[in-house]
Amino acid sequence: MSAQLKFSVIVIVIICTIINISNGKSKMDHPPHCTVVTKDTDYQSKYRFDYKPAYLIPGQREAFQPLFCLNPPTVNKAVTVVCDWVAPPMVQFTIGDDHVHVMRVDPSGHFLGNAVITTYQLCNHNLHSVNESELVISEL
Repeated sequence: MSAQLKFSVIVIVIICTIINISNGKSKMDHPPHCTVVTKDTDYQSKYRFDYKPAYLIPGQREAFQPLFCLNPPTVNKAVTVVCDWVAPPMVQFTIGDDHVHVMRVDPSGHFLGNAVITTYQLCNHNLHSVNESELVISEL
């Protein structure tokens, strides 16, 4: 084998190794176990409220995420996706749809890593009393 061919093979092996390592890391950036909860009604909607991702920090077992599509509570659709490292979390909308309740599932009780909560709602009204940093409003 020529020196140039050996060099080419070594470069290809190094590139493949880097790609495999980067793919492995990207798979570990996001928790693998997810729960998706959707609630639909027959109300008309005009605005979409995208909430910024919320996190349950390591060791935290449960959380309530406030929802702002209220007064009047005319939610056309609400979708929450919660992902965790050990098992899919338990997720539900509270009565009145003013919060999402998340409970992590970990038999060891350690609740390692951040659980990620992603939520959006479709509503028929624009909100003026909500902190803009907590959600992104777009007209449908």
